[in-house]
Amino acid sequence: MADLNNPSDAFSDEFAKRSILSEFVRYLLREKALPEALAVVLVKSSVPYETGLRVYKVDTESGVQDEYVSDVRTANTSAFPGCTPYRIGVPPRSRDIITFTGSLSDRVVVHRYSSERTLTLLQDQAGIGSPKIMGFSEDGKTLYHSNIVANPNTINRWSRDSESGFLTSNNVGSYPFAVGCNPLAIKVSEIDNLIVTINSTLVPFGIHVLKKTGSDSLSLVGGAPVTLPINPSFHENLCLIESKRLLYSTSINTTTPIFGYRYDSAGNVTLLPGSPFSADSAMTAHAPSFTGTTSLSIDPTGTYAAFIYAIGSTHNIRLLTIDDATGNLIQTDQKFTVGNGPKSLQWDRSGKFIYLISDSFGTTNNHQIEYFKLSGGILTRGENSPIVISSMTNGYAPQDIKPIQKYYY
Repeated sequence: MADLNNPSDAFSDEFAKRSILSEFVRYLLREKALPEALAVVLVKSSVPYETGLRVYKVDTESGVQDEYVSDVRTANTSAFPGCTPYRIGVPPRSRDIITFTGSLSDRVVVHRYSSERTLTLLQDQAGIGSPKIMGFSEDGKTLYHSNIVANPNTINRWSRDSESGFLTSNNVGSYPFAVGCNPLAIKVSEIDNLIVTINSTLVPFGIHVLKKTGSDSLSLVGGAPVTLPINPSFHENLCLIESKRLLYSTSINTTTPIFGYRYDSAGNVTLLPGSPFSADSAMTAHAPSFTGTTSLSIDPTGTYAAFIYAIGSTHNIRLLTIDDATGNLIQTDQKFTVGNGPKSLQWDRSGKFIYLISDSFGTTNNHQIEYFKLSGGILTRGENSPIVISSMTNGYAPQDIKPIQKYYY
């Protein structure tokens, strides 16, 4: 007899509801979440010292174009662009770009990328402590960011006005909340009212799952973090699939580094029986973590994962499928080499393009954007890939990237 509330039972009502919803989501993503642009934060570490943003045009079919607008300025410690900007985020349902300016300045800055492809600075204010990672509510009206100066580190809450783009601190009630040392990522499940983080320094390593019990109140699920089977890697690789109640993260293990978990509506987390997973039996090392950048990304429908890793001195990207019933990651034959030092792996909300940044070193000695196109389960190298950002000699080094979608309301 079917378990009517079991999403894993193909004969249940819940399975049918989620299947229909999944197809509807795929339609919306294909028709509405078209790719529009790719925001890149840059640092020039030679005289004259400059930092800031470039926003590259993305064609819906051919991908990234060698055409951009920018806000690159002289580095300073009192305002944007700071000296070492290293994180950017794009709130859902918006074309705003939020930047953390890095150490010495520690500011939170908002730009807006218009439909006319212009870039405007909207707001520049001090962050709370030293901001490092950020996460957003699905409606884009709440920003969460870590403060790595507080001991233990904390997650702070900001309200965002979707019209003006302005951010206002909203630390009341349970906010800010402590998350141990060096949190790696912040993910939010609106379906189950959960906030999920993972910490990577000092024991106990764990996944913190907090349940929203009111507009300003939170409760740590189980009263303690979920203990991890092995130390996490220093990547921001916490990925959450709300429709399937799955989450994935990576460990320091160099052969089977990817762990998968299933959680319930209350936020209780259990390790998938098939964990841990590997992208390649020949894998010998992770992609470099740099300042905690991403090397694992999941497509918006929760069907595929992409992972960058090393075999000896060669770096690769591989496409994995996500088994609907078990949550297991399954290797495909879709595998490509990428440049040196690959980082900031991103999948746009249309599911069409996967982006990363890398270096060409001894070949042409450039910083570059690489991208891949997914169509019908087949991954192909982007038509214009790679896009050269700058020479590695006295040039602009990219720190982070984020895609911007065309339709956002």
